[in-house]
Amino acid sequence: MKLFQTVLFALVMLVNLAIAQPSFANKPPVTSNPDYISVTEELAKATDPTEIAKLKFEKYIIETGESFAECRNLTGSPLVVYGKKSKSDQSTFDNSLYTLPSDATTNEDWNCQGVYLAKGLDNDGLPVALKLVTGAKLVATANSETGSVELNIPVTKVLKTGEANWLIPATPEELAVLTLSQAPLD
Repeated sequence: MKLFQTVLFALVMLVNLAIAQPSFANKPPVTSNPDYISVTEELAKATDPTEIAKLKFEKYIIETGESFAECRNLTGSPLVVYGKKSKSDQSTFDNSLYTLPSDATTNEDWNCQGVYLAKGLDNDGLPVALKLVTGAKLVATANSETGSVELNIPVTKVLKTGEANWLIPATPEELAVLTLSQAPLD
């Protein structure tokens, strides 16, 4: 009977290892990450000390962060963020727009790819998309004096209409006619 129990236990363990094998898989190497490749190439070309410091910080975020970016909205009003295209989205853009309610954080399994600012980065009225690197943990707050959105980390890339295959509504009316889903929340 003891031999039967030992053999049964060993068989169950082998089957478990065969089924659970992916749980032992490591995170893909950071060198295959498109953000890492881009930042490394830009860092090799950079000459401005401020730009070099920003790029080194981005590289550090990618190397030490998770395999997704997280967005947290503390602005007091909904924030429009970019994420993976939904299955129902038939557009030709690389991603979709979502709303992130105030005092909410995107789900840890969902990659927040960027933030849309209708009034621009410096409240200049020119709408932009702010791209995030993999691993970033962005916190957006509102400046009580100017009303502009402030971010806790440096912006990776500021994209204007036509600079990337991202939907960047040019006017508040253009944004208003879109039906935006809520971003998955924590």
